[in-house]
Parts: sequence; C-alpha cells; structure tokens
Amino acid sequence: MKVYRSENGENRLLGRAEIPDDGRPVFEVHLFGAASTITDQFTIGTVSVTGPGRSEIRVERAVLLAPFQRPEILPGWEPLAS
Repeated sequence: MKVYRSENGENRLLGRAEIPDDGRPVFEVHLFGAASTITDQFTIGTVSVTGPGRSEIRVERAVLLAPFQRPEILPGWEPLAS
C-alpha cells in the first residue's frame, strides 16, 4: 500500500509498505513489549491521484501519516527512490 504525508494541504507520496487492504480504517504496529503495551496506529484512508496528462483521476486506499509519525516502522517499508 502507498504511504502519504499531508504537507501544506497536499498529499506527498513517500513510499510503500506491506499493509493488507482488508478494509480496516486503522493499521496497528506493535513496537515492543506486550501486544497491548506500546503500539502506533496508522490511518488508512483514500487519496485522489491524477493519471497521465492529468485527465484521469482515480481514488486509491493508502496509509495517511499523522504529523511526527515515522514510516520506517511500517512492515516492508520501501521509500521512494531518490
């Protein structure tokens, strides 16, 4: 699933993570300790994406990072190639 961060009212694509698209609105990552002790929750939402030539618009489900969330802790994290 693609991972975005909202910056100045625009969604910026950061990379991809191995998040199942099972329809849930939140994906929870267990960081350490018992499963209920330390976790981080990531919002799963929708993003509008323009296609080639900006004539095609489609909506896709994606991870939407909150301020200060780190995408590196998501399973299978792959940043965009620079």
